Amino acid sequence: MASWFENNRRLFLGEGEVLAAACPLMRLTIIEAEFQMNTVCRLIRKCVVAHGTYIFQAPDVEHEIGYGIALRVADNHPKVAPLMFCNDPKLPIGDIDRHIMRDGQACLGVQAEIGQRWPPGSNLFTFLEKLVTPFLAWQAYYDFYSCASPWGERSHTERGILKFYAELMGDFADPALLGFMGLLARKNEAKGHERCPCGSGKKLRDCHKGLVSIARTRVAWQAVETDLRVYRKATAQAT
Repeated sequence: MASWFENNRRLFLGEGEVLAAACPLMRLTIIEAEFQMNTVCRLIRKCVVAHGTYIFQAPDVEHEIGYGIALRVADNHPKVAPLMFCNDPKLPIGDIDRHIMRDGQACLGVQAEIGQRWPPGSNLFTFLEKLVTPFLAWQAYYDFYSCASPWGERSHTERGILKFYAELMGDFADPALLGFMGLLARKNEAKGHERCPCGSGKKLRDCHKGLVSIARTRVAWQAVETDLRVYRKATAQAT
């Protein structure tokens, strides 16, 4: 199956032009397999990568900051968000406290949150602006002051996922949040006669059906499904 850059050359060229104009030290390239995203991770197949030095202005830091990064663009771009990999000595690979995974991939947020900031159909510069910049601004603050900033950080893995859904749904206990996630992870909307996950014992239509309906307009069911899978995997590994 052909990738997006083979099927839509105009989109590929347009993305490259926008990136070059906004980020002159980065470039969009069709890369063959074996390309090193960083010192520990390399591509296993041909794809599009945006790589180079990303320059931005961080809050509470007087001068502009630049970090070496690489974006692995999804094969079905722009339906799925890119993956960001750190490629800079200032970004310690494998440091979970800095939200950087063992392969150098940046943990940019809960999947549903990424979908909110970068809706399908958005371009690569929007991804940089809405997701990469906040992540790197937090990193810059850490580098500058040798401590975590008071803004922009979410808890890791399962706690971060639950925190996001608590912000979305309200201050419910963890089992209730997981129940709501289960409803939101369905392709079709939950039935009104089902039991409400909040623990009231009421049917959904007599309880929090409106809340669930509103939440479904804010997050994609596929993203919630992914978050639920990540949560279950993380909790299973912890036990």
